[in-house]
Amino acid sequence: LCSVRYTGVAGAAFRQEQHSRTLPPGQEDAVTMTVTYAEYQPHVGDQDALKLTVAGAVQETGQVLAKELLVRLHTPELSLTV
Repeated sequence: LCSVRYTGVAGAAFRQEQHSRTLPPGQEDAVTMTVTYAEYQPHVGDQDALKLTVAGAVQETGQVLAKELLVRLHTPELSLTV
């Protein structure tokens, strides 16, 4: 997991996890990773995003699959009534 500037430049990874799963053909599995604001806040600015990169490999064939997910961070709007 790393931050990505509004220009598209990625920062250094600040969170890494490694999980190993053995799945039969056609099966799915989910891995949950919770990232708190306190953990990602020092790495992002006003217009940044978070990029999650996931990779997997098939042991028998050596085939590799990689996917990226870009999560845009939005500051909540503030409404004041006077």
